[in-house]
Amino acid sequence: MHYITEYFFCSPKLLQNVKELQEIYSSIEGVTWQEEFSITVDGQEYKHQSGYNKAFAQQFAQRGWISQPKLCESPRLIGDFQKNDIFVEIQFGNSATIYRDYYKFHYGLTHGLLALAVLIVPTDPKAFFPTRHASASNMADFNITTRCFKLLPIPVPIVVIGLLPGNLG
Repeated sequence: MHYITEYFFCSPKLLQNVKELQEIYSSIEGVTWQEEFSITVDGQEYKHQSGYNKAFAQQFAQRGWISQPKLCESPRLIGDFQKNDIFVEIQFGNSATIYRDYYKFHYGLTHGLLALAVLIVPTDPKAFFPTRHASASNMADFNITTRCFKLLPIPVPIVVIGLLPGNLG
C-alpha cells in the first residue's frame, strides 16, 4: 500500500535512519489495498476496517512489535503497537478519535513512555473504503488530522501517515 507522510515537532532528516520508522513503512507496504478488503485469520474472516487492522497486526508482529501496549491503567490508555520508544496508532474511527490519540501521545511523552508517536489514517476514507460510504463519512482522515495537529499547542513529536487508496506503481 502507498502512503504520504507529515511530520510534527520532528524532522524527516533526523528520522531517516530510525529503524522502527522504516519497519512501519514496510508494514504498510506489506498490505495491499482492495476495494472490498478482507483477510482470514485462524479460520475467521475480517472485512474492511477490522480486516485492515488484522493485516497490519500480522505485519507488525512479523517485525517484533508489541501489540496493544498499555501506557496507563487508569485512565486506560492502550495503543496499537510499540517497539522501543516508538508508539503507533492506526485510526479508522471517527474524526473525534484523533484527539484521544493525541492525548495518548502527550501522556506517553510527558511520562517518558515514548519518544515518537505515529498515527496512521486513511487520506480519503470514502475512496479508501468505496463500498462503505456510510461508515467512512465522519472517519478520521489525513487532512483533518494534520490540520488539527498544527493547531495543538503542545509539542509532541508525531509522524502522521496517510494511507492512499489504490495500488500505484
